[in-house]
Amino acid sequence: MINVWAVSQLLEDTGALTAEECKKATPFCLSACARLSKRLKDIKYEDEPAVITACAGLALYNYTLLQCISQVDFSSFKAGDVTISRSASATFESAVKFRDEAMLGATPYLTDVDFVFKAVEI
Repeated sequence: MINVWAVSQLLEDTGALTAEECKKATPFCLSACARLSKRLKDIKYEDEPAVITACAGLALYNYTLLQCISQVDFSSFKAGDVTISRSASATFESAVKFRDEAMLGATPYLTDVDFVFKAVEI
């Protein structure tokens, strides 16, 4: 199976999630690893950086979706008169973009489950 720790660490290293958020997102990382492990063309691809990134993108997307649904305030930082905050919609859009680009990068290592070719009778 794809390394869950590597996926979680990637989310923290890229700054997508804080260390505390990564702990909360561990079930999403585990789910993404299990889901994409089933789609690998070969087990030797489970350590490919593109596959790890795809798992991270999928986990981040699902974690962010849950946060948006539950309307949890993502983050806000105040220093003197300056306040920096992230909106839920902007965070979700970033997660969607990250997931889509990561999945696209992993396509050489994954089987396509979204395309079905069937014969049509006339």
